[in-house]
Amino acid sequence: MRTIGEWIRLNYRRFPAREALVARDGRLTFGELAERSWQTARGLRDLGVRSGSNVGVMGGNSLFNAEMFFSVAASGGCYVAYNWRWAASELAVGIKETGAEVILVEAQYEEKTREALEILGQSEDRVPTMIVEGSQADALRVGTGVFECESTLEDPLCIIYTGGSTGTPKGVVISHRAAAANAINEMYDCSMGSRPKERGLILTPFFHSAALLCWLVPHFISGSTSVIAEKFNDEIVVDLMEREKITNTFLIPNMLRRLMQNGVFHNPQTRKTLRAVHTGAGLLRMPDKEMFAAQLPESELYFRYGLTEGGPMVTRLKPMDMLDTQVDGSIGTEYLLAEVQLQDLDGNQVAPGELGEICVKGPSLMTGYYGRPEATAEAMRGGWLHTGDLAVQDERGYYYFRDRLKEMIKTGGENVYSAEIEQVLYLHPAVLEAVVVGVPDPVWDEEVRAVVVLRDGAQAGFDELSNHLRTQLAGYKIPKKIAFVGAGELPRSAAGKLVKAQLKSNLGWS
Repeated sequence: MRTIGEWIRLNYRRFPAREALVARDGRLTFGELAERSWQTARGLRDLGVRSGSNVGVMGGNSLFNAEMFFSVAASGGCYVAYNWRWAASELAVGIKETGAEVILVEAQYEEKTREALEILGQSEDRVPTMIVEGSQADALRVGTGVFECESTLEDPLCIIYTGGSTGTPKGVVISHRAAAANAINEMYDCSMGSRPKERGLILTPFFHSAALLCWLVPHFISGSTSVIAEKFNDEIVVDLMEREKITNTFLIPNMLRRLMQNGVFHNPQTRKTLRAVHTGAGLLRMPDKEMFAAQLPESELYFRYGLTEGGPMVTRLKPMDMLDTQVDGSIGTEYLLAEVQLQDLDGNQVAPGELGEICVKGPSLMTGYYGRPEATAEAMRGGWLHTGDLAVQDERGYYYFRDRLKEMIKTGGENVYSAEIEQVLYLHPAVLEAVVVGVPDPVWDEEVRAVVVLRDGAQAGFDELSNHLRTQLAGYKIPKKIAFVGAGELPRSAAGKLVKAQLKSNLGWS
C-alpha cells in the first residue's frame, strides 16, 4: 500500500495529461493537480503544518476542495472536513475540537468561517490561520517540482464527522492505510476504475465518506477521472452525465428513485455511457431494482452497506444478485478486506438466522474518534468495530439489515425492527418512500407508526397499506397510524440520510 502523497507522485509520472478532476470551477490533469498540490504543501509547511497536523477545510463540492484534500495529504497534514451546513457556532465547536492550525476556506464560506473564528476569539481560544480561496490561496503556493511527503501509512489522512442522526457528531480519524484499503475494496469488489476511460460522478457532499473515500480516492488511485457536481438536482445530473460521459456514480436510494420516476435515465447519451450505479444508506427493494433494469439494461447496479467508522465499506450486493428474489432486501456479503461477524450483547457470535450486531474487522477501519478515547474504546471492543446496526445472516452468507440498535422499537414486550416493516411497505406499488418509527405509549411502551410518500399519481390509504402489511407481518408489527407526506417533507441530513428524530418532532410524535 501507499500513502496518498505517494500516489500523487506516481500518477504525476504515469498519467500527467489525463484528467483527474472536473468541477464547475475548472479542470485539472493528474500532472497539474500534482504540481498545485506540491506548491500548496510547501506553503502549508511554511505555516507550520507537519505530519499529523490538523488542517481544516471549509468547502463545498468544488475543484478547490478536492485540490485542498490532496494538498493537505501532500504536506503530511490531516484534512479535516467541516460541514458547510453547520451554523457558525457549530463550526466553531468543530474547529476547537479538532485543534486545526490552518483553515482553508472556499470563498462562498468566508463569512460563516469568520463568524466561527470570532466566536472562538471571544472565548479566548486559539484562533487558527484562515486562508481563503483566491489571492490568499494563490499566495500559499510556493516553488515547483516534486515535494516528498513524510507521511506513513498509519498517519491520519482525514477526519470526517459522523452524520449525527442518532447523537452528537464525532470526528472519525481515517489513516492513509485505511483509505488505501477501502480503495482496494472498491476496485476489487465494485469494479471501480476498471473500465476504459472511467469517469465517476460525485453527487454526495465532500464532508461525507461516500464522496471522499468511495469515489474521489479510488478513482484517483486507479488513474480515473472524478467529475464533481456542485449539488444534486435532475438538471445537473442530466447535464453532467451527457456532457462528461459519466460511467459510474453513487446515489442514495431516494435520489435513484427520483431520477427513475422523472425519466432522467431515458436520455440516450446517459444510457450509452453509464455502466454502473451504486446505492446505499437506505432501502432498495425489488420494484426499484426492476425499474432500474428496465431503464438502464446495460448498466450494473450495486447496493452497499457501510459506515464512516468502517472506512466506510463493509458489505455489498453485486449486480448478479440484484434480481434474485431469494436475496431481495439483502445488504450482500462482505468486501474482500472486511471481516464481518454478528454478535450478541455479550460479544458472542450468533448462529445463522439469529439477530446480532454487525461487527467488523479489517485494515479500512477508523483509527478512532478524534479526542474521544472512551467512545473509541466502546466502539472497538474486543478488536471489533461495533457498528450499532442489527442484522441476520442466511445460510448462504448474505446479510440482512434489520435496524439501528438504538432505534429498535419495543412494543408490548416485543422487539420490532423498523427496516423489516419499511421493506414490506416498499413492495407496495404505490409507495415511493417509507419510514417506520416508534412513538412513546403509556400502555405498550412504544407504538409503531409509519410515514409514507406515494408515487406521483398513485393512491393508497391506511386500510390498503395495513392489509398489505398483514399478508407478510405479525399483527403487533402493523403501524397504528400512517401519515402521508410529500417527498420534500422528509427531513434529511446533509449526507442525505433520513433524520427520524426530526421527522417525529415535525409530526408532533416526539
